[in-house]
Amino acid sequence: MKKSGILQAIAYLFIAFLNFSCVIQKNSALPFLSKESYCVPPKYVNYFKYNNHTNADSVLNANSMLRLKFSAESILIMNVLRINDEVYEIVKQSDKKNLETSVRLNALKQQIDNRVWLANSEIDALSAELDCEGERIDQIAQFIDDKNSNSNNKLTVASIVIGAVSGITSVLITKESINNGVAIGAGVIGAGLGFATLNPKGKKIELITTRNLLRDIWLEQNNNDISPFVWYMLTEPRFSNTGKSSLLKNTKNRWLLYQFDDNLKLANQSVNFSSGGIYFAEDLHARSQMINQLQSVVRSTKQNLNVFIAELTSAFD
Repeated sequence: MKKSGILQAIAYLFIAFLNFSCVIQKNSALPFLSKESYCVPPKYVNYFKYNNHTNADSVLNANSMLRLKFSAESILIMNVLRINDEVYEIVKQSDKKNLETSVRLNALKQQIDNRVWLANSEIDALSAELDCEGERIDQIAQFIDDKNSNSNNKLTVASIVIGAVSGITSVLITKESINNGVAIGAGVIGAGLGFATLNPKGKKIELITTRNLLRDIWLEQNNNDISPFVWYMLTEPRFSNTGKSSLLKNTKNRWLLYQFDDNLKLANQSVNFSSGGIYFAEDLHARSQMINQLQSVVRSTKQNLNVFIAELTSAFD
């Protein structure tokens, strides 16, 4: 085989690699995605001013007369909603059947219902924000996954093409030294493409998370992102199943175990608890899972409100 033919074969080998490399590089740039969340609620939201007295034992002791009709969790709820007096009056006068008392009791129950409605609306608002944010992160994660998958597919095809071209040139080239050089070159390129498909990080994207509900939970610091009532429900241990560890701490423990393999240092360094930064696919999936878990926990607090309403209705009747 002539020298010009040999050089042409080698050139084909590297041109094939460069063509696929250019295609991969051309598609590597991500289009603009919303860096800041469109799920953030309006800035003018005002939360109801709840009772700041949150020492559970002292509250329960002060309202021991209500323990016959209400659970400990319900007494804590009526205290934080500042409706103790209304509930006391309903309990005391519920056995009276005259018209005047009935009108008064209905008025009291309406006041209580209004406060409970406000509490429910704050739970629903936070749940809606988490639902929106979870969907947004899922979409971004899926986009990054698709990009990573496309890149890996192109790298695999490129590797196959390089192998095929190498095979052809090995047949065309008769001189052993040149043939070995081409084989080595193809092997190096193929190995490079193979290692590229094993890239554990892949594509990335920058997100701004100035308002970061996950950070509030992780650091146990409410930066006015969560209403005082919902925060109280999340941080008061008596609202958890065990009554010993709060919903917030239980949520943190699950995140640490399932998202970070019980590695506290890794969790503390996670971009998910920062004000923003570079997110890879695994970071986005972890963020989505934690948001969904937090949404479920927030929604679960409505069960305590429902129990309180049921107990109040029973006392009213």
